[in-house]
Amino acid sequence: MPRSRRNSGMTLIEVAIVTMVIGALMSVSFVSMREWQDNERASAAARGAADLLRVAATEAVRTGSIHIVFLSISGSGDVLGGDLGDWDGDWVPLLVLDDGAPGSANQNCQIDSGENIHFLPATDGVGWGSSLAGGTKAPGDSTAIASTSGSSFATPAGTGTTWVAFMPDGRPVGMSAACGFGQLGSGNGGIYITNGDRDYAVVLNALGGVRLHAWDANAGAWQG
Repeated sequence: MPRSRRNSGMTLIEVAIVTMVIGALMSVSFVSMREWQDNERASAAARGAADLLRVAATEAVRTGSIHIVFLSISGSGDVLGGDLGDWDGDWVPLLVLDDGAPGSANQNCQIDSGENIHFLPATDGVGWGSSLAGGTKAPGDSTAIASTSGSSFATPAGTGTTWVAFMPDGRPVGMSAACGFGQLGSGNGGIYITNGDRDYAVVLNALGGVRLHAWDANAGAWQG
């Protein structure tokens, strides 16, 4: 009697099912990878902001010059509204200015030609403020300024602002638009950034210490 032969290979239906499964897995993997990349960019931006605050303090001590950190929030710039830009003039969200020794000719809290700068490059998908934390401020941010705009720094008079100055001893102080500086302890505040899914806070304490926090949605609190 002829031997029965077992069919080998896959039917069209089986091929279609496998293709659908692979497509679904690839779609999930792509979404997960994109979310990971978005969150990594936001995390890197927050770390970069923290590093620039430390650079401002270190350089102020090293050079004996006042260093000012400017945040470009809602179009803000230096005390005259001058744009924050890199060496090629391209917009940057955060800039550290070497404003010179106290009382020197160009020590005016403005970005003048030829002055040394450090900056944080723009990051796609990352903005100021918070998406999940609302108005909850990070630990160590004890100013009376709301965090929702992205900055809780204040002038010596207690008005919210988008800058903070580091004196030659490395200590941060509040600064007015008229280039007036506050007392020791007035430089406390925070920088808040978000990508819509993750919130980060960079808190500067009154003595110049910097700490990075991330919002834990499950705990409903800042961690770090």
